[in-house]
Order: sequence, then structure tokens, then C-alpha cells
Amino acid sequence: HSDVAIPNSCYIGHFVVIEEGVVIGRNCFIGHHSVIHANTVIGNNVTIGTHNTIGGAGFGYTKNTSGQYNRFAHLGNVVLENDVTIHNNTCIDRAVMGSTIIAEGSKIDNLVHIAHGVVIGKNTLVIANSMIAGSTKIGENCWIAPSVSVLNKVNVAEGSTIGMGAVVLKNVPAHSTVFGNPARKKDG
Repeated sequence: HSDVAIPNSCYIGHFVVIEEGVVIGRNCFIGHHSVIHANTVIGNNVTIGTHNTIGGAGFGYTKNTSGQYNRFAHLGNVVLENDVTIHNNTCIDRAVMGSTIIAEGSKIDNLVHIAHGVVIGKNTLVIANSMIAGSTKIGENCWIAPSVSVLNKVNVAEGSTIGMGAVVLKNVPAHSTVFGNPARKKDG
């Protein structure tokens, strides 16, 4: 990572890979064995735990006329805004175009997968073993409980709570609580 400017106020652990074009803010912590792929933008006061992959290519394929799967390019990046925390063993994929964004103050727990083009709003929590599929938008101040799966292109509006193990297949209105498989709104 000789071509990346790393502020003196940052801690970079052992065996961390930082690719070209990465921007790192002040007072950051990047734990051992993490990989920060090209063009990732990391704000100030960001904590990235151990064994994370930030900005790798997403899982995107198209089927050609002979039935074979061809990978399509992911040309975007990942942006971690100020005061974001990413715990351990988490993967955040770069966008196909544009950015995968984890907004200011959000916290991502261990063993979470955030796919390409996802936008997670400010001050949102995504808890262990959750999977947020591509092009999903999660609003500000949401709580995504452990082992939640959210289908691609779904919008979870601000202030919503997604219950443990829920499978979210459709949009969630603001300030709602949903749970179950498929997820449904809590009565009362």
C-alpha cells in the first residue's frame, strides 16, 4: 500500500492489503488480515475489524445464448462514511456502477454480507449473519436483526425493525416492524 496515503492517526494491522486508489480518513482502525480493494473510500473515525473484504467484485452473472454464465464487470466502489464500524469476517461488495454506501454512524456486525450497490442509511445496525442482496436500500435508524435476508432491490424505509431470521421479499414502510418467512408486518 505504498501509493495510498495513510494518515498517521490510523492503525493498520498485520497482513492488511490496501489496493490502489483507496482513500482513508483520519483516526481509522483496520484490523489484521483485512483486504481493502481499489477505489474504496473510508471516512474519518472508521473501524474495520479483522478478516474483512471491502470492495471486492459482487456476484453478478448473465447467461449467454449457449447457456453459459458470464461474469459482468463491477466498476463501482464502496464508500464507508464517517464513524462507521465494520466488525469481523464481513464482506461488502463494490457496486456495478456508482457506490455501495454505508452511511455515517452505521454499525455492521460479524459475518454480514452486503452485496453490490446496497445503500445503508445513517445510524443503522445490521446484525450478525445477515445478508443484504444487491441494489437494496435500507433507510436511516433501522435495526436489522441477526440472520435476516433481504431480497435484491427491496427498500426498507427509515426507522424500521426487521426481526430475527426474517426473509424480506418486498418493501418495508417507514417505522414498521416485520418478521417471519416471508416477512410480514407486526400486528398492533
